[in-house]
Amino acid sequence: MIKNSYFKLSGYVGLFGPIQFIVLSSVAMFYYGGGTAWNHDTLGYTFWQNFLSDLGRTVSYSKVENTISSPLFNLSLGLFGLSIVMLHTSSLRLFRSKLGYPISIMGMISGVGMVGIALAPDDLSSGLHMLGVWIWALTLLFASVLIVIHELRSNDGNKHFIILSILMAFAIAFHISQGVFDIWGPIVATTQKIVVYLNCGWYLCLSRKHLIQS
Repeated sequence: MIKNSYFKLSGYVGLFGPIQFIVLSSVAMFYYGGGTAWNHDTLGYTFWQNFLSDLGRTVSYSKVENTISSPLFNLSLGLFGLSIVMLHTSSLRLFRSKLGYPISIMGMISGVGMVGIALAPDDLSSGLHMLGVWIWALTLLFASVLIVIHELRSNDGNKHFIILSILMAFAIAFHISQGVFDIWGPIVATTQKIVVYLNCGWYLCLSRKHLIQS
């Protein structure tokens, strides 16, 4: 049985995770050394062409050390991942159905994948970095689909949350398909931004549901 105090705390932690990520990663963008995967000579951070993970590189594509943006971004991403893990340790109380366990497990694994991304900057360990990306994306997709099914079956399902969950599931599926079919270019960086910020909004809503029920 999950104590109400822990359930409420996990809701607040769930709110903190995406908020601090948005703030710290935005600050990190101002200190990025420059360059993209396609053009190493661009100045600073190009929002629609740089990946978010570029902020976590220890050295930018333009060969400038990311002494500020790298620790800021990786810290914020790691904290976001840990907040997701904690949120889902208590989500069984929120999703009282046979889908509760797989939702919680997929959610926690997704958070672990996010922490893995933060611990393995792309320029130091590309293989582990991409493994974290795939773990995060695939399990997040499964969790969001299962939550949509749960909410549709529930008598008190929130329509706005259902719509947001469906939008995020489609965005993640499209982003995954880009990797499966080896699509490459600035469009992938743009899609990543859409997925990540939808993910932030989704977890803010999920955390709010925790707090309302507590």
